Amino acid sequence: MAQAVVSTCRQNGWFDEIQPRFLKTIFHKLMSYDCDFHTLEPLSIEEFSLAMPEPQKRNEVLDLMLATELLCSSISPEISNAINLWAQKLGIENNGLALVRDLSKKLTIQAQQDFYRSNYFYDKDLTSPNFADLDQKYGLSATMMTLEVSDEIATRYENLQQYPAGSLGRGLWDFYKKKNFTFPGVLGGINEAVAHHDWIHVLADYDSDGIGEIEVAAFSTMATESQSAVMNFLGVLSIFQGGLLKTIVAGAPHLGHDMEVINGLERISTALKRGKEVNIDLVLGINYFDYAREPLEELRKRWNIPPK
Repeated sequence: MAQAVVSTCRQNGWFDEIQPRFLKTIFHKLMSYDCDFHTLEPLSIEEFSLAMPEPQKRNEVLDLMLATELLCSSISPEISNAINLWAQKLGIENNGLALVRDLSKKLTIQAQQDFYRSNYFYDKDLTSPNFADLDQKYGLSATMMTLEVSDEIATRYENLQQYPAGSLGRGLWDFYKKKNFTFPGVLGGINEAVAHHDWIHVLADYDSDGIGEIEVAAFSTMATESQSAVMNFLGVLSIFQGGLLKTIVAGAPHLGHDMEVINGLERISTALKRGKEVNIDLVLGINYFDYAREPLEELRKRWNIPPK
């Protein structure tokens, strides 16, 4: 796995020193494997194919290649082409390939489309009966934002204030009020699809700053069977670290480098490891309002969410 990532992403040298540091931390924390990613020898696609015949494992390695590139403030077409060639020869279909390809060509608007329409937020949007009309009327913004008022939805979230102290629901209400966020259903706020990930913020105890958003995306991608959650993690890496992909939520563009805080890489690898321990799918088939009155700490224990 390590040699495969080196074979595509290192080429004549790493673009950014955070790439080998990221890989070293991930492999150590999640796989107890240590090596020097500056000197590790690459291998051919044929060698990798023989060593790694399982399709799921191959796709995980491709995800790691994509993540390594999306840490960067620039992606070369040569490296994008190399990753796409590996995917083609290994028979892997992965939505992240288009994202990296478009960002390497500086096609930011197209990359936004790639990201938001392959994200698990979009999967949840599609379950809403009026989303098709909103999508047609407002375009990509409908994927994330409340663009038409719904007093019913807004009231349901505002009523979480009445839930017991220490409950999951009250935790979400407190989170929104502390951050001065606007509830779904209120014009200009996020929509319910995006609010789903705010419940995970509360469950996993992650902040909403740049590093916190990367942490919650990392945690979520390991706590679900949804491949769309992996796409979310990849895009979040580019938004908050690489700075290439632009979000449609915040008013000002993110400049990236948000992982470059004290213990930033360790925090991301710990988030991945924590998510892997969870015994329930936190993205697919769960309605957090069903659990909103339950004590937050009891849910963490029941769902095996390790302490930070």
